[in-house]
Amino acid sequence: MTLPDSSAEPIACDLFEFAPISLWEEDYSALRAYLDDLRQQGVTDLRTYLDAHPNAVDECLGRIQVLNVNRQTLALYRADSKQALLAGLGRVFRDEMRVHFAGELVDLWEGRLTNSAEGINYALNGDALHIQLYWAVLPGSETDLARVLVSIEDITARKKAEAYLKYLGTHDVLTGLYNRTYFEEEMVRLGRSRRYPISIIIVDLDGLKPVNDSRGHAEGDRLIRRAAEVLQASVRGEDVVARGGDEFAIILPATDGEAVAQAAQRIHSLAELNNMYSQSPTLTISVGAATVSTDSALAVVLREADDRMYVEKRRHHGRR
Repeated sequence: MTLPDSSAEPIACDLFEFAPISLWEEDYSALRAYLDDLRQQGVTDLRTYLDAHPNAVDECLGRIQVLNVNRQTLALYRADSKQALLAGLGRVFRDEMRVHFAGELVDLWEGRLTNSAEGINYALNGDALHIQLYWAVLPGSETDLARVLVSIEDITARKKAEAYLKYLGTHDVLTGLYNRTYFEEEMVRLGRSRRYPISIIIVDLDGLKPVNDSRGHAEGDRLIRRAAEVLQASVRGEDVVARGGDEFAIILPATDGEAVAQAAQRIHSLAELNNMYSQSPTLTISVGAATVSTDSALAVVLREADDRMYVEKRRHHGRR
């Protein structure tokens, strides 16, 4: 069915205004003139030019004129009115947004009339919005880019779900430490990186089973979390602390034997401090450390640290 000409324009306006996705009508003609001027100056590779002149990205962004936005755009960006949104565009398009906008510019430079990219915008209340952006030059504007339709989909919830699933794949939920899978992957990566010397600490939580049996697993979990807090406080942020059951392992890149011995001593000291300010059961740990200074299998150093941990563990049992 073909609509009469008199009906087409009002319907098109309603489709724009009431669309369930954020829509922007924009004028890129001043941006096209700027890009044409760069060509006349002899620029042939826009990506290289933008890398060398980062302010040019802001210059290009400032040349885009927003002609209209729909209701869903106002809701998405927490704007009371179109005027408020337009006045706050500097707060909406900033920081990370410049990265995907540079990609849009390269597509325009190379003659593409459509683009799709993920990025981050900001609502006027400061909330970060993960977005999927699509734009297309409308028919009749292929030369001057005077009318470009931009649609923006809010994918914040999806991104948070993806980040959480990634977190679950690399972390121990109880303690927030890395899990065994991540630890093993990091062992392989660091073995290739040659950031020698590399040290490894193995820590065993003594007496966890008796605590679980006599006090319940909730109390045992609390003891595990206390041990994790001690270990994280004892090493640097760049060190990898991982948990596997009642054992923990720490990778310390660029750490020699003397430094790892100091780290092991900090672990013992902080465990004693933790016991002073925590109710029973007592946190008791056994620690073993080893270092590799040259190209060698980290698995060998891991076993050496594990053996030294068991030596200390036997000493603890001998005192009882």
